Amino acid sequence: MTTGNWMNNDGLFLQYGTSKAVPTTTGDYLSYGEWRDIEFTVNLASAPYNTAGTYIIGNTTFLGTNIFIESVNYDVEVAATGGTSVSVGTMRLDRSTSVSTTNLSAAIATATMTQGASATVNTGGIVGTTVTNSQFPDGSAYITVTTIGTFTAGTIKFRVRYRGIGTITQ
Repeated sequence: MTTGNWMNNDGLFLQYGTSKAVPTTTGDYLSYGEWRDIEFTVNLASAPYNTAGTYIIGNTTFLGTNIFIESVNYDVEVAATGGTSVSVGTMRLDRSTSVSTTNLSAAIATATMTQGASATVNTGGIVGTTVTNSQFPDGSAYITVTTIGTFTAGTIKFRVRYRGIGTITQ
């Protein structure tokens, strides 16, 4: 079976063949109370992250509008080597138009990504604010990771903490 994907006329990203069988590495976790967490792990030494560029981290995890983004945290599981920096942002649902490569976290320098390092980075433009339709014109956005330089090692776990404005029903 071949691998492939396409964007249908409704703007829905579809996958088939072996590309559909690739598991997602992201999740939006239910926690009791008003806060939710989106968590994802980035292995900087693995493709595509070991090459400079902006990459969608999961095809099934989105940030929506009318949510308040409390914080972005990261934990370094394996020290980063090579490369220059990593940042976290968002991309429109067309999968080609970047909203911002740094609106969740500005660049985190490789020198600060030592094993065991942990930090809350509230440097993104939408952290500490309520996300509106003017920021995400499609109503939601993919989360992206942007790497600068070529990484040869490094594993980082990110957590985006948010809450809904009003009641979260799902």
